[in-house]
Amino acid sequence: VNHVTCALCDMVCTSVSSLKAHIRFRHCDERPFHCHLCDSGFKNAYDLHKHVETHNDSDAYSCDVEGCGFTSWTLRNLRQHYKRV
Repeated sequence: VNHVTCALCDMVCTSVSSLKAHIRFRHCDERPFHCHLCDSGFKNAYDLHKHVETHNDSDAYSCDVEGCGFTSWTLRNLRQHYKRV
């Protein structure tokens, strides 16, 4: 098994491609994915997509338990709310 060590920290990766991804996300400040609604920039398209959801005028998901006013922009957060409560 080949292991590649990051020259910038102690991280050990199992492939050159995973080392490149590690360096891009942990050691580079480049944020090529820009929000068209504000000045925010992100390292990947997924993070940009999740950010754009925060610009919605209304919450897309709400708790249906009587008396609970929890709302969320994402289904994931609503599911986490159900698990906690």
